[in-house]
Amino acid sequence: MNMATPMFRVNRAGSLWTLFRPRLVGDVNDTVNQSLRARIRCSSNYTNDEPFVAFDHLLARRRKEAQSSLLVEVATLASATDLHNVCSQFGEINKMFHYSLPIGNGRKSKELILVEYADANSVVSCLQNVKHNTQSTVIPVHSPFLWLASEQSGNKKKNQPLLETKLPTIMVQHHSPITKSELDVRLGEMPHMSSQMFELYSHQKLTELGARLRFFTCRQIELALSSLFPDATILPFGSSVNTYGRTNCDLDMILQLADRENKVGGSRLVFQAKQSYSHSNPRITMQRHMEVIADIIDNFAPGCSQVRKIMGARVPIIKYRQNLTGVECDLSMANKSGLYMSELLYIYGSMDPRVRPLVFTVRHWARERHLTSLSAGRWVTNFSLTLLVLFFLIHSKILPPLNKLISIAGDKDRRQTDGIDCTFLRDITKLEASSNSSDLGTLLKEFFEFYDNFDFKERGISIITGNHFTKPEHSALYIQNPLERELNVSRNVTLEEMERLRLEVTHARYLLESKICPTDVIPGEPWGLLQLWQDPRKIIPKPQVAHSINWKEVFHIKEKEPEPKTSTSVGKKRPILEASELNGLVTKLKQTVINKKEKRYTRRQRGKTTVQYKW
Repeated sequence: MNMATPMFRVNRAGSLWTLFRPRLVGDVNDTVNQSLRARIRCSSNYTNDEPFVAFDHLLARRRKEAQSSLLVEVATLASATDLHNVCSQFGEINKMFHYSLPIGNGRKSKELILVEYADANSVVSCLQNVKHNTQSTVIPVHSPFLWLASEQSGNKKKNQPLLETKLPTIMVQHHSPITKSELDVRLGEMPHMSSQMFELYSHQKLTELGARLRFFTCRQIELALSSLFPDATILPFGSSVNTYGRTNCDLDMILQLADRENKVGGSRLVFQAKQSYSHSNPRITMQRHMEVIADIIDNFAPGCSQVRKIMGARVPIIKYRQNLTGVECDLSMANKSGLYMSELLYIYGSMDPRVRPLVFTVRHWARERHLTSLSAGRWVTNFSLTLLVLFFLIHSKILPPLNKLISIAGDKDRRQTDGIDCTFLRDITKLEASSNSSDLGTLLKEFFEFYDNFDFKERGISIITGNHFTKPEHSALYIQNPLERELNVSRNVTLEEMERLRLEVTHARYLLESKICPTDVIPGEPWGLLQLWQDPRKIIPKPQVAHSINWKEVFHIKEKEPEPKTSTSVGKKRPILEASELNGLVTKLKQTVINKKEKRYTRRQRGKTTVQYKW
């Protein structure tokens, strides 16, 4: 097979389709695709069946969906038909997404429906016909967060037919993620470990509704600031857009009040502006701006609660929870390097269909083995684990190093923010196919074997060159930041946590050397991925004790019976002490020592020479 064969092809419609999808129906003259699929030997269960979408186009599409959507709270799911009839008066509806959020102890739930119009102007028309709450204690905020009030009996027509109880055909039901026990059962039913990895990925990845709700949450803050900053843009980054996020991942957002670089420079008219009081210190200026934005979110944004200002961090952030979308949010005003980092990870995940399932598996293993945590600290992070996986795949010749993506980048790929060069290839159709045909199960075993033999004490890791190097600083784990190259993304990891990671890697390698398929174990025992985070030891139940325990019988202690005093016992040798007399002798010995110390102290007080006792 020629190594110059591209990984992607262009169909007649102009869309890009990966060559890893199973059984291309209706394709002719597809010998190149068949040879590639034979070489990759990927299971049909984890092939990439979706066309590649550029990161910029993905963000633009998601933002357009958010601008064309409304979020409405309803009393019950049966109100979906009524809501559809009401919203259809203002424009054509594309889709309706239903989901539930628990309230309080979880016994009750809140029903919400995300309504997407075909045109964003329909949202404007709908909001112009929305009334405010009549309660005087409620702040009348204009936002796309609504609730459907019950229809008054006086407004109902007598001859009006009853509404159909069935849901609209455009309704998409959102199902709650399966529990850990249910997932373990499904993993145990898989035929091999590669299928287990893809099953884990398919059940834990961010859903379509989850992605829409996160962009809709960003849209809320844009609208709240639109009166002063109509060009304000809030873009999500991190797990929400890099395709490595789980169903309940946090939402990281970057706020830009204006895009000054893309403004047309031919006009002679310039906006009047107010000089910052702390213009000499940009960090203080950012902190003051974020404090005002935090107050706006806390006081005027519907559904936002638990607002916290963390201004002392290296990157000041605002943390809050959006109760109507069920998302934990982190808002910052830093540079766009975090967004470009998310784009880089997104591109690497789109190059090969085995990347994302492998990353999900390693992250899940680390979480179940308590190597990672939801809170920041001295342990390894999911970002560091992702870079470890990418470095291993670059070493395995599945992914190219970042230097190669930079060398073949074009003029359209040039990006720079605050002196940080974020230039790399955005069009992955120019890349060559990988010659590595290992399946997911084999890659997972090779991953643990690779890092079990890696010298973390002396060597650092970089996906820029794809090679390890001598660590420039004394850190337990050194992983070079791909964009800000002078930074170590794992600088927070301590020696203790690094040792735990190394031991867990060795243990995982040992487990995967056997029991990688159902035939290797006794029925009912964990195999494959399950043995990586399940304890194979069976807990033996303790027997119920129905009577009291006689400790004298347990330790074979016999009480000495008093001997009768006779004339023959006089002059006999004293017998050996029994165990029952031992405690009394120890007490007497302690009392003797105490008495001697008291006498010694008394003589010292009288000015006499003391006697030293050595025990």
